[in-house]
Order: sequence, then structure tokens, then C-alpha cells
Amino acid sequence: MFEKDPRTFSPEYKNLSPEQKAMVKLEITLTNFFKNFDKSMYRWERMIYPMLVVVGILGLSGFYLIYNVTRDMRKLTEQVDPRMEVHLEQMSNNMGKLSENISIMTNQITVLVDRVDSMESHIATMDGNIGALSVDVGSMKQNIGIMTGNVAEMTHAMRAMTANTSIMSRDINQMGRPMDFMNSFTPW
Repeated sequence: MFEKDPRTFSPEYKNLSPEQKAMVKLEITLTNFFKNFDKSMYRWERMIYPMLVVVGILGLSGFYLIYNVTRDMRKLTEQVDPRMEVHLEQMSNNMGKLSENISIMTNQITVLVDRVDSMESHIATMDGNIGALSVDVGSMKQNIGIMTGNVAEMTHAMRAMTANTSIMSRDINQMGRPMDFMNSFTPW
């Protein structure tokens, strides 16, 4: 940047002290800065001034629209219901009551949620108890199976005893007369 400036090629520049050379370079830098700044300001001026005009027009038109809308709304409210103030006050009171009712409903829903949570824990306990009951029923089923086997063995033993008793009765009957006397005492 300094190499292109003609001031740095002049014979007076070569005879200057280092501080003076630094001052010349500073002057060159500031001159270039202000030239570039002027160019960029000109570009910004070409964009900013039209934008300011547009924003001003938009602001004025917005103000105009808001003013007309509020005036029209006032006319509309006066024509629709002249007692709108009273009705709005009643509506405000009703909104307060609605808010209270919603608060009560929220509290009741909280209680309901707590009860549902309690029911869930009780149901979980019941599930555990039903599981234990299922295990106990399985154990009972197994014990009944064992008992059925024991009853079958007892039935078999009773049949064998009955058969043996029949054989004994027959044998005693075959012993003959000397046993007639004893036969009067025996039940078979």
C-alpha cells in the first residue's frame, strides 16, 4: 500500500527521520481510510435513505390503521351493545368463578390421581398374592396326587384283606365239626 504512493518515492522522504517516515505512512493510511470510508458511506447512503423513507411511510400507515381500527371498534361496540361495560363486568366476574372452579377441579383431579396410584399399588400387591396362591394351589395339586396314590394303595390293601378274610372264613368252615362250637362265637 505504501509502495504505490508517490510520496514514498520522493527524495525528501528518503532524507526523513524514522519518526517522520512513520508520520507520513500514518497520513497515507488515514487518507486511504477516509477515501474508502467515503465510498462505503456513499453506498450506505444509497440504501439507508430509501429505507428510512419506507420505514417512515410504514410507521405512518400503521399509526393510521391502528387509529381507524380503534375508532371503528368503538363505534361497533356502541352500536352492538350500549351496556357492554356491564356485560363485560359480569363476564369478568364469571371468569373469576370459572377460575375458582378450575382450581377446585384441579385439586379433585390431584386426589383422584393419588387414589388411582394407591389402587395401582394394591393391584400390584394382589398380583403378588395371586402368584403365591397359584404356587400354593400347585403344591396342593401335587399333594392331592400323592393322596390319590395313597388311597389307591389303601383300596388295593383293603381288597387284599377282604380276599384273605374270605379265604380264612372258608378255611375255618372246612375245619369241620369240632369247630362248630367256635363257629357260634365268630361272626363269619
